[in-house]
Amino acid sequence: MQNFAMTTWANDRMVAYEPVFARSSAEATAFVQGMVTERVRDHTSMLARLGVPYVIETGHRELSELTVFMPLNVIGTWHAVEVNGAAKLVWQPKDPEGRGMPE
Repeated sequence: MQNFAMTTWANDRMVAYEPVFARSSAEATAFVQGMVTERVRDHTSMLARLGVPYVIETGHRELSELTVFMPLNVIGTWHAVEVNGAAKLVWQPKDPEGRGMPE
């Protein structure tokens, strides 16, 4: 098993940190998709308006590092968006050039 984490962000601040254990980044991404899908149910439109991202990172952080308001070692982001008047959850992988978080 490998270490991953899901961090939840609001207004450029980390509001939640959850360790995730999975065999691969693909498995961690799928697991987090399930978690986020359940959490945003019935609130997807509001979260799309607020722009709350759920970021998947590799590794775990020490408690003392959780005050750092920067995502580290990002794999990608689950976030809600409005498409044709309907909100849905979408996956955005990290920039393949390694330039950090997607905008």
